[in-house]
Amino acid sequence: MSSGQFLTKLAVNSLMKRKLRSWLTMLGVVIGVAAIVSLVSVATGMNQSISSRLNTFGANILQISPGGTQASRTGPGMMGGIGDGGEQRNFDPSVFGRQSATLTSTDERLVQQVSGVAYASGTINGNARVSYKTKNASVTILGVDPLSYWETTTSNLSSGRLLSSSDTSSVIIGSRVYNQTFQADLLNEYIKIEGKSFHVVGELQSSASSFSSADNTIIMPISAAKSVLNKTTLSSIMVAVADDADISAVSDDITAALLSSHHVTSDKQDFTVTSQATMQSTISAITGTMTIFLGGIGAISLLVGAIGVANTMFMSVLERTKEIGILKALGMTSGDITMLFLIESALIGLIGGVLGVMLSFGASFAMTMAGISSVITLELAALAVVFSAFVGVASGVAPARNAAKLEPIEALSYE
Repeated sequence: MSSGQFLTKLAVNSLMKRKLRSWLTMLGVVIGVAAIVSLVSVATGMNQSISSRLNTFGANILQISPGGTQASRTGPGMMGGIGDGGEQRNFDPSVFGRQSATLTSTDERLVQQVSGVAYASGTINGNARVSYKTKNASVTILGVDPLSYWETTTSNLSSGRLLSSSDTSSVIIGSRVYNQTFQADLLNEYIKIEGKSFHVVGELQSSASSFSSADNTIIMPISAAKSVLNKTTLSSIMVAVADDADISAVSDDITAALLSSHHVTSDKQDFTVTSQATMQSTISAITGTMTIFLGGIGAISLLVGAIGVANTMFMSVLERTKEIGILKALGMTSGDITMLFLIESALIGLIGGVLGVMLSFGASFAMTMAGISSVITLELAALAVVFSAFVGVASGVAPARNAAKLEPIEALSYE
């Protein structure tokens, strides 16, 4: 048996002799590791969930929203081109009051003329009262250009047909409106929106995502939406960039054109041009900060566990002073004694880490069932186990050194 195997066997026997204390010490590590992994998994899950949903925005699609850099980036068109139904935007204070912060059909035509723009489609959105037979509901209405809108969105139909240029009172409804709000087969039926009758010609495919509001939307021709919502300005302009064009360059050209048209400078910009890349960059920065913050909260629990490990090892050194003297008298070196106690503390950290990761998997499953995104990657689990073992070793360094410094004669005479 090698020296390492012998020391490991001694360490295991020592822990087994003090089962209750060992388990209580491990419990602190278990809770700390589980807290860190669970909290970080929430941030990771949120980042992955949002990133996957951003992919529906389309890599070649830009969204132009009214308002400066503080304008809402979850307006109409995002996540498959469907708006969130809200009209309130957080305007840049430096813009609000100087400019009307609106987009018009003139802006839409100007954007269409920018080099590299394949399609530009203005949209209008807002909430309206919708009724079918005896049921009534407030639903988000999205007015679009039937000819160009479908080139600037990744939304698809599950049944029916798209809107055509000849449609004036036809609508397409989201799957949730179709299946949950009215709980009826509305295809080819007539519904009333603000008292006006509309023919349902299609149903949008479910986005399978609560982050996207496409499922809760009714799409109609923009001319009809202006009448129903009593609006003339645009809520957004969706832009499809040509395949052979540089989306960043096109975004810059659009910005320059609108700045000139609105007679404002960049520091007083009253609109926002958003792409998938800029949204992803912003969201990654936010979730990255959240990961560090949540991980720091969990680390406090692990710090408490580390203090418990150190306390247990100090107590172990005191209780085993005579044993240490015997081992040294039998030929063990100070290095061997140090290694013995480090192995014990490492085992506490390692086993506690494994159990903590197992507990975090259970917590992650529970959060997922509750509708909270939580993703534990293999890298996160492995890092947690390694880190907990390191914490165990670090906590045992001082007690191990104290044990190694004991003189054999003094240790043997210790009572």
